[in-house]
Amino acid sequence: MNSTRFSRRPLPGVLAVLTLSATVCFIRLAPAQTPQSPSTQIGVVDEDKLADGFKKYANAVAAIDKRAQDLDLKIQGREFLSADEGKNFDTLILRPTPSASESTQLDAIAKTGIARRQEYLGLVGKAVRADAESNRMQVLQSYSTQNQPQLRQLSDQLLQLVRTQQDTTDKQYTDQANGVVAQVAQDRKLAMIIRKKALIYSSDAVDVTSEVLNRLNK
Repeated sequence: MNSTRFSRRPLPGVLAVLTLSATVCFIRLAPAQTPQSPSTQIGVVDEDKLADGFKKYANAVAAIDKRAQDLDLKIQGREFLSADEGKNFDTLILRPTPSASESTQLDAIAKTGIARRQEYLGLVGKAVRADAESNRMQVLQSYSTQNQPQLRQLSDQLLQLVRTQQDTTDKQYTDQANGVVAQVAQDRKLAMIIRKKALIYSSDAVDVTSEVLNRLNK
């Protein structure tokens, strides 16, 4: 019997586009300015604080995690469904945004499969079984055997579904964060904004993390 677990990979920081190599040990300013120019200022953003404090991003990540956990629980019941039940289950669980009615149907089918799974485990654990119990165990075992190929395929499809949703979410909020960072740089007339971890030293550096977060969380 298989039990699929979705291990969600870590999300990249929301400023992935602005990420510089950790080996950078100097700052290049805009060609129109020089390090001696008193008007030159460099902005820095704490990428970790930005990712942690960006509320909409955090909520979106939490929603993806919750969905992955929910899928993980439901798919356990797929192993013990009949052919018709399994087809219906597959159609419903693969919908990216199921309706309320579809979610209710999926919950009901998943509960049926999970109940049969528990029934099967209970029968397997019995030292002595009546004929009816042995026959029932064989029926449940046949479900499990015939469903293995589809269960593996479905697990792969669901994992890809979660990863696609994750990638889409990352891009959406990365683009949003980078847009706000660019606006802050423009408003403050900063020569550039770089990741805080990449900055070795600059007497003119300005940390704009809080300002960026305030705008993102409005």
